[in-house]
Amino acid sequence: MINKESLDKFKNNYYEKFDVELTDEGATKMATDFLNLMKVLLRPEPKNEEKKQNLSIEQHYETK
Repeated sequence: MINKESLDKFKNNYYEKFDVELTDEGATKMATDFLNLMKVLLRPEPKNEEKKQNLSIEQHYETK
C-alpha cells in the first residue's frame, strides 16, 4: 500500500506532466503498477547456476 504523502506526490507529478487530475483510486492503481514494473526491471540477474538451469529448460522446449 502506498502512503498518502507518496500518493499525493505521484498525483502532483502526473498533473504537472500530463495536466490530468487523478483520483486517489486511479493514482493508487497507476503507482502500484509502476512500482511492480520497476521491481521486475530492476530484479538482479540470476547466478550462473540458475542461468544454466533456465537455459536447459528453454532448450528443452525449443526442441519440441
